[in-house]
Amino acid sequence: MTLPARIFYFCSIALALAFHGAAVAAPVTESVGERPQGEAPKRVPPKAATYGMCDAPQNADNFPSNPVPLVAGKCENSQTFTATSAGPSTGGQCGGFTVAFGPLGDLKPQLDRVHLKAEFGETLTAAQCASAKVAAVGWGAKCTNDSCTTAAWEKIGGPTQKSGTWHSTSQKCFLEIRFYRHKIKHKTLNLDVIATVVENGKAVRKRAKGTIYVERGNGKCFSATQKAS
Repeated sequence: MTLPARIFYFCSIALALAFHGAAVAAPVTESVGERPQGEAPKRVPPKAATYGMCDAPQNADNFPSNPVPLVAGKCENSQTFTATSAGPSTGGQCGGFTVAFGPLGDLKPQLDRVHLKAEFGETLTAAQCASAKVAAVGWGAKCTNDSCTTAAWEKIGGPTQKSGTWHSTSQKCFLEIRFYRHKIKHKTLNLDVIATVVENGKAVRKRAKGTIYVERGNGKCFSATQKAS
C-alpha cells in the first residue's frame, strides 16, 4: 500500500470512529409530537372555576342610599346592610345579584372586621335543597391612605360555590357562603351572589340574598389577656 493510500485509510477509520462517538454521546431524541430541541415545555395552569362570576366587582343592584345606623353593642360597634333580589339572580354575561355598601350608606372605614354572607333569597323545600347551589365572590375597595379618601379594589373571597344541606330536625335547607376580612379599612364593600335550583334537568336562577356586616370592638369589653381591637 502506497503512503497516500495508507494516510487515506487511517483518516477514514478515524472519521468513522468520531461519528460513532458523537452518535453515542448525543442520541437522536426527536419523535412524533415531541417539542423541538432547545424549546422548554410550557405548562399551562388549569383555569380556576368562576361559577359564572365576573373577574372584577360589578355595579350594585342594591345598596343603601341613606346612612346605615351605627349600632353600639355591648362590646362592638357595627353596621349591617342586607338585600334580597326581587327576581332571579341574573347578571349580564357574568355575575348575579350584587349588593354593595359604601359612602352613600356611610360605611365607617374604622369598622375593620368585615363579614360577607351570601344566601338563597327564598325558602327551599327538601326536594329543592338537594340541587340548590349558591355561588359568590366578595370584593373590597381597600383604603390606600389614612383618611380613606382613596381606595383600590381587592378580592376578599371566592369565587366559590356550595350546595344545600337539608336539616331534618329544623326542616330547613342550610346553604350559605361566608367571607371574612379583619383589620383592613374599606371605602366600599361588594358581594355578588348567584342562587340556582335544578328544574327539568337545568339549573334555573332564583332569588339571592346578600348581607354585609362590619364591626369593631368599642373598648367596653376587656379581659386579662385580650383587649378590644
